[in-house]
Amino acid sequence: MLKSQSSFRASAYDAIPALCGIAIVAFMLWTFLSFSTLSWWVIVPAFVVLAWSYCWNLQCISHNFIHNPYFTSAWLNRAYSVLETLALGVPHVFYHHYHMNHHWGDNDAKGPDGTTKDWSSIYRYGKGDQPEAFWRYCLVSFFRVEVGPLLRTVYRHGALEVMQAAVETMVLVGFWVTMLVIDWRYFAFFYLPSYYLGWVLSYAEGYLEHFGAKPGNYFANSVSSYNNVYNFFWFNNGYHQEHHWDPKEHWTQMQQLHEQIKPQLTANHTRILRGPHITALLEDWWTGRTHFDAAGSVPVQPPRSAA
Repeated sequence: MLKSQSSFRASAYDAIPALCGIAIVAFMLWTFLSFSTLSWWVIVPAFVVLAWSYCWNLQCISHNFIHNPYFTSAWLNRAYSVLETLALGVPHVFYHHYHMNHHWGDNDAKGPDGTTKDWSSIYRYGKGDQPEAFWRYCLVSFFRVEVGPLLRTVYRHGALEVMQAAVETMVLVGFWVTMLVIDWRYFAFFYLPSYYLGWVLSYAEGYLEHFGAKPGNYFANSVSSYNNVYNFFWFNNGYHQEHHWDPKEHWTQMQQLHEQIKPQLTANHTRILRGPHITALLEDWWTGRTHFDAAGSVPVQPPRSAA
């Protein structure tokens, strides 16, 4: 791994996602400051880019930053967390702990208490032992975040974490108020719709990173894709089973980790996609792999009466 003793904690390659996060905020500010002068042929693609940036950020930039903070300086990492707060539209420290809970539960199925340890598990609001319907999960998940448990988690991490959460919340609220005062039309008709759509896309990808996997199996509780183009632009996010096996492994080392645990992945029939996660349902339809058993794990053919 290429390391830098001066600025980057794990790898100098982290400069790439770090700069991408800065670019997202810069792009958002440009659309805000230029909104009244932009023509529709610029506004429409800019809207698509900004909406997609939320998904890309949550799945790649913020994601890698959570597991391996980019900088050697703790204060620089906290400053970058504030920047990510603007890029994601939520206090980043909250998203940090929400995502860490996802790894604690590993998209688990419901336990004896009728719920899941993972707040974002696709089984949490499903019927019986089935995953929740795809579109319902994508459209509703943003509004049912477990705020109380999340706040208690931040509080348990001490005064510095609480202060970080307070600063990020104030910065975000100030950002929103500024947009409302200067150009409420931008906030209402451009920012909020792209913001919500971006989170919907991220929840869609999160769903498909685990749909058809085997909850409780540490070598098959996630779905991987080894598509080279996807992994190049998404910082090896396709190696999702590998990431759940070792969340602290750096994104540049995913191929090596894959080779290390490949025999176990094969033995446990880990679900593998040909394309990116976001097109998994289309891929299943194309290949005829459209039905899964009650555990959501093993592909089976639909009965003739359903064909």
